Amino acid sequence: MTSSMPTVDWLGFLEREYLGTFIPRGGSAIKFAVPLDAGGGGSPRAPLSSLARRLGFVVAEIDAADAKIQFPEQIFFRIASNIDWILTAEAVLNRFVSEGRDLPAPPGDSPFLTRLAEANQIDEEVLLTDFRPRIRHAIANRVFRQRGLSKDFRVAMTGLCNALLSGGADGDYAKDALLDWLTGRNTTVGAVRHYGIFTRIARNNARHHLQSLFHWLRFSGRPGGLVLLDVSRVSVSRNPRDELLFYTKNAVKDVYEVLRQFIDGIDRLEGCLMVVIAHPDFLDDDRGGRGMGSYEALMFRIVDEVRDRDLANPMASLVRLTGA
Repeated sequence: MTSSMPTVDWLGFLEREYLGTFIPRGGSAIKFAVPLDAGGGGSPRAPLSSLARRLGFVVAEIDAADAKIQFPEQIFFRIASNIDWILTAEAVLNRFVSEGRDLPAPPGDSPFLTRLAEANQIDEEVLLTDFRPRIRHAIANRVFRQRGLSKDFRVAMTGLCNALLSGGADGDYAKDALLDWLTGRNTTVGAVRHYGIFTRIARNNARHHLQSLFHWLRFSGRPGGLVLLDVSRVSVSRNPRDELLFYTKNAVKDVYEVLRQFIDGIDRLEGCLMVVIAHPDFLDDDRGGRGMGSYEALMFRIVDEVRDRDLANPMASLVRLTGA
């Protein structure tokens, strides 16, 4: 029998080697975890989510039962929906203001400059002649021209920062339009064309936006992001008609191709740990089944050709977990 390891031991390893060091330094990794205990015992999903949040990571939990994960743009939208975009943009603005000075603006609903002035007793004339031009210059040079962000993404972040800076009805409208575009609530470009965005987020550009998303998280001061992708639903062979998503065999292969692409492109992400949680049936190496064997391009990237019969390797791409 192939060796397994207790979930708690693997979580400790992830904290030491990844969440505590490698990921906050800009590294990225993708791991596949298969809980072997019946009834889902030993699943790392809840404890890993709690651990990452405690360490300051943005956590996105995605379940194949209610998200069409064969489409990379849907994965992006789910991750984007778990981010407080206003908070990250304000963190960037505070970074621009506080460089060389300790002048943070507290959270609130009023315009950023208003809160900055009230919290730090800044005269209105100084605010308009010194702070506002300096912040707008920083937005133009360090957000709009930032090479680590794709064109449409940096345009969106520039618009969001400027909307927070100015406030008012126009600012609120801009925030809503840009956030709807980022999270997939409105996939058309008509609402954001006014801000210089002419392309919707789709399969062909979703990965570029993901790269930008994780770069932006770190630029805003977060250590990175954890993506928990539960693909257990993919192993269901007959449609239970329970109002959740069902994956045909062709859809299963599409899912595995998306995962294969994430593996091959993981080095392009910055500060990201992706953990794919699968049903034990995922381990099936039958080419005619629903497990990883049905898509060898994925299987040969995650299985260990040489492995110890008794000791599990916590560094492996694919780990088998038990509750005890």
